[in-house]
Amino acid sequence: MSKSILIIGGGISGLAVLHYLKQKYAGRPDVEVLLLEKDAAAGGTVRSVVRNGCLFETGPNGFLDSSPLRPIGSLREGPNGQREPNGKPRTLELVAELGLVGELVKAGRDAQVRYICLNNVLHPFPMSPGGLFGFRPMRLREKLRVFAEPFVARGTDPGESVYGFGARRLGEKFSRLFLDPMVSGIYGGDARETVLKAAFGRIHELEQRYGSLFKAMMRLRKGGMPKGTLTSFHRGQAQLTDALARRYQTDIRFNEEVRSVTRSSGCFAVVTAAARYEADEVFVCAPAHQAATIIKEMSPALAGELEKVRYSPMAVIGMVFPRKAFQRPPAGFGYLIPSSEGKEVLGVLFESNIFPGRCGEGEILLRIMAGGARHLDILSRSREELIALALKEIRTTLKTDAAPVETFFAQWPKAIPQYDRACVAAEAKIAEELNRWPGLYLVANYRKGVSLNDCVENAYQSAQRASF
Repeated sequence: MSKSILIIGGGISGLAVLHYLKQKYAGRPDVEVLLLEKDAAAGGTVRSVVRNGCLFETGPNGFLDSSPLRPIGSLREGPNGQREPNGKPRTLELVAELGLVGELVKAGRDAQVRYICLNNVLHPFPMSPGGLFGFRPMRLREKLRVFAEPFVARGTDPGESVYGFGARRLGEKFSRLFLDPMVSGIYGGDARETVLKAAFGRIHELEQRYGSLFKAMMRLRKGGMPKGTLTSFHRGQAQLTDALARRYQTDIRFNEEVRSVTRSSGCFAVVTAAARYEADEVFVCAPAHQAATIIKEMSPALAGELEKVRYSPMAVIGMVFPRKAFQRPPAGFGYLIPSSEGKEVLGVLFESNIFPGRCGEGEILLRIMAGGARHLDILSRSREELIALALKEIRTTLKTDAAPVETFFAQWPKAIPQYDRACVAAEAKIAEELNRWPGLYLVANYRKGVSLNDCVENAYQSAQRASF
């Protein structure tokens, strides 16, 4: 009995599903696995652009090499219930299976220093109780409020926002200065709308289990707290997706945009502009809005739920400057900007401080992120306007009059899914509706996590559920 499996979408989720299905059915010539990608190349938002000796990431710039805040033991539970061996993300296993371990590069120790930008001044992010007491933008009573956290009762609202959680447990000022920019840095989102349990499920779990984050940290520290290091590749994140695309090049059809998926007579029909395919199982690894269009004819109800998932827009600008252009060259990882500052720029990463070889000696590469859920009008801005916005931020905050010697630009109208209340409600109905369509899988970063580690883990779990 033969079996046919189709994967729609060649981003990291689709490529990882392909890898794990090929592993699962190795030595089974009766099982065919094929990936359809609408573009001429795989990778999705994972793109590493190299020009004049500089390397610019248009999307994620790395992944954590361990899983922070996981229970101590031989198996660790991920933030969305998945199981990970020895606290290491499955991404490292994938890297080893592709023969890329020697290509890994870790962020340097200097990159551990991070900043919050207030009134165009950089303040080191406090990493210890002493650091918090020395954090000048907070008053003494606001700092003491943070240390009252162990005496705050457990929350009871599963739909509580990240901002609301922080204000309740740690104080309003803590949420405004730390959690607000953290959410915009990770999701391009609004902390007042982002649901804690969905976006940071492990934090929610720690409060429910221990009654206090401080108590949880003390308990976990006794067993040895795992610490994650940001990790990438010598030639950028695209080394991972490129390696997957090369390994499975005979199993990928490029420039094949799927128009519809329907089901009849016990199998799925997948129609593109060029062909019609039949499959026993289909993995849709496309963004929610694209998935909705693809399956709308088959399941209007499922498509309707997918259309409720909102995405934040993002512009990512890379600028290379001579290091001598700054009286005080930027040090550390970079900085985030709270929304209370009223800026369209969400933050700036000092990319060449994080990973070596990102630009030439005597130069510094900065990556500026603008837009997000609060600045939807970023979509109407031209490339030139956004580059000017980024340059103004660098000149104002990092104090230079120099022009960049190299500029990179990427714009994502739908960059990152928002784990807000609408998304949470839709996810519950999506899972319910999928039960009506055995053999159909939705695997993408709007479900169960946006990080590269989340995408790889969820691809693995989905591949294991293939029924043959």
